Amino acid sequence: MGGLRRFMPVTWVLMWIATLAISGIPPFAGFFSKDEILGAVFARTSDSTLASAHWLGIPGDWLLYAVYVIGLAGAFLTAIYMTRLMLYTFHGPSRTGTREEQHLHETSAVMLWPLIVLGVLSVVGGWLNIPEFLHSLGPVGLLDRWLDPVVGAASLRVTNGVVPEIAPSTEYALVGLAVLIAIGGIVLAVVLLKPAKLVPKAKAPPEHGLGLVLANKYYVDEAVDLGVVTPIVDGSRGLLLRVIDNGIIDGLFVNGSAWLTKGFAWMGSQLQSGQVGTYAWAIVIGVLAVLGAFTLR
Repeated sequence: MGGLRRFMPVTWVLMWIATLAISGIPPFAGFFSKDEILGAVFARTSDSTLASAHWLGIPGDWLLYAVYVIGLAGAFLTAIYMTRLMLYTFHGPSRTGTREEQHLHETSAVMLWPLIVLGVLSVVGGWLNIPEFLHSLGPVGLLDRWLDPVVGAASLRVTNGVVPEIAPSTEYALVGLAVLIAIGGIVLAVVLLKPAKLVPKAKAPPEHGLGLVLANKYYVDEAVDLGVVTPIVDGSRGLLLRVIDNGIIDGLFVNGSAWLTKGFAWMGSQLQSGQVGTYAWAIVIGVLAVLGAFTLR
């Protein structure tokens, strides 16, 4: 698309709010939730049943550290792809087309106002659950325990009955690392991605190599079509349609019963010659046959 900022300024602002929130940039709501998740994983790397367990011979604490690193990597990639979305959709030159630009506008109020509400919550919602180390900024953990009636007992079993805590200095370091990674993803996307260099799809050079594989979605649709859809369609046409439907149902039962009925009708019609003398002889022969049967009996 490109250049939608000029046509949809409110949506542009809301999308940047969503991008910064999901990337984990403070003070947006996503920062608090992402920090809480990463901090909970790191806190369970020691003094928990998960840390003391093993999986395929790998110590549990190693696995938890690996999960924490994967979480950071996910935050980094999220910041990159969300910034890429914003740059290629709302910034740079418009690639929509001059005629199509006449139809570009903000969405209707029934969609826009809910987005505005979500945007406001993305800005201020995280302050309802401020972590302990930021207690000077507002109320601490208003939502920390609201799911305890459901998962509280199970969570305490994992942590040997003790609520896990992280030293303030360690928590500051973890939060700083997560924020730096999110900012790094955004900066990297801004530096590497150049919306002005993009061209409309009709003028884009053909993909090749890995780009071609990605453009065709790893050829999953083609594989499913070749391995599942085509055999089912061919089997349905050959067996179900030609043999069962046309051959057995239509040919044997429907048409067969019709031909059988027609055959009986033809046999009956041959007995009806319309000659009175023939009928009289038939009656005589029938009477003689009955009398003969009783006589022989």
